[in-house]
Amino acid sequence: MKLAISAGGTGGHIFPGVAVAEAFTAQDAKNEVVFIGTTEGLEGKIIPAAGFRLLYGEAHQFLGKSPVYKVLTLIRLLKGIFIAARILRKEKPDAILGMGGFTAVPIIIAGVLLRIPCFLHEQNVRPGLANKFLSEITRKTFISFEETKQYLSTKKVRHTGNPLRKGLVRHDAKKKEGAFALFVFGGSRGARSINDAVLTLLPYLESYKNTVMYHQTGPEDFDRVNVAYKNTPITHEVFPFTSEMEKYYSLSDIVISRAGATTIFELAYFKKAAILIPYPYSAGGHQWKNASHVENIGGAHVVANEEATGERLFEIITHLMKEPELLKEMGENIGKIYVDDAAERIIGGIQHGLS
Repeated sequence: MKLAISAGGTGGHIFPGVAVAEAFTAQDAKNEVVFIGTTEGLEGKIIPAAGFRLLYGEAHQFLGKSPVYKVLTLIRLLKGIFIAARILRKEKPDAILGMGGFTAVPIIIAGVLLRIPCFLHEQNVRPGLANKFLSEITRKTFISFEETKQYLSTKKVRHTGNPLRKGLVRHDAKKKEGAFALFVFGGSRGARSINDAVLTLLPYLESYKNTVMYHQTGPEDFDRVNVAYKNTPITHEVFPFTSEMEKYYSLSDIVISRAGATTIFELAYFKKAAILIPYPYSAGGHQWKNASHVENIGGAHVVANEEATGERLFEIITHLMKEPELLKEMGENIGKIYVDDAAERIIGGIQHGLS
């Protein structure tokens, strides 16, 4: 069986697609996966590095309200559908899986026109406009969060969870006895506002001798943040990027991060209590919806980006330091949303949809 996966833009769309591809090819040596993306996003780095073939189509975000831009968007969409159809005719996949977002739109439309079975995966609690539309024309929509059902008018929905990359495993890293560790990151590129907030947090933590900070800054902000840490007595590791996320998840007591779907399901896998600072400019405010859902089930504290100060973070951290049972309970609560066989559920749903 040959599966075409449309995944592009951010890691939040790409990594779950890679996880499905890994599980699919592991099931049968004859199974084949081809990815279709664009030259604009991170797929050019992530997908070939994962060992999969990547072909380039064309897709553009649907932004702007002027009549001229709307006409231009329509022309670009038609061009993207034409390019996608040409790729699909050549590749002849048995099924198409769209991982959501504007990248998937021309691929799914072309697939429907060519009568190739099409499926969709929605990572976030609240679907964007693209996925709301695509869910109406695909055979089935797989969702990461149960709550997503209320935002889709289609009944062709299956809860699968969000697939995580196979390299993410629980680490046996040894914590320093008595240490209370915080892991801070704002995504692979970092988040300057989170970095700024944590730098204002450091003076509050200096009197807590058992505190350990692990901080992924992003490459552009590393030098500035690293210098600030060197001027504090706090035990720390500061790095621009790490390929050992599982190590730092395992070592941490609390994680401070954005609220993308992949991050939330990684937190669920490791059962880590979190302080979530949603990216304020995420499409449709989806990170805020993700974070609010986790807070509502008792798995995290949510702090708005503009309210993320050292004082506010210190208030939450010290409260959780004094309540170890609450900290453990939060980890258990967020862990409830994790689905161990998410990729296999998606593959099974596709195979069932073909029969």
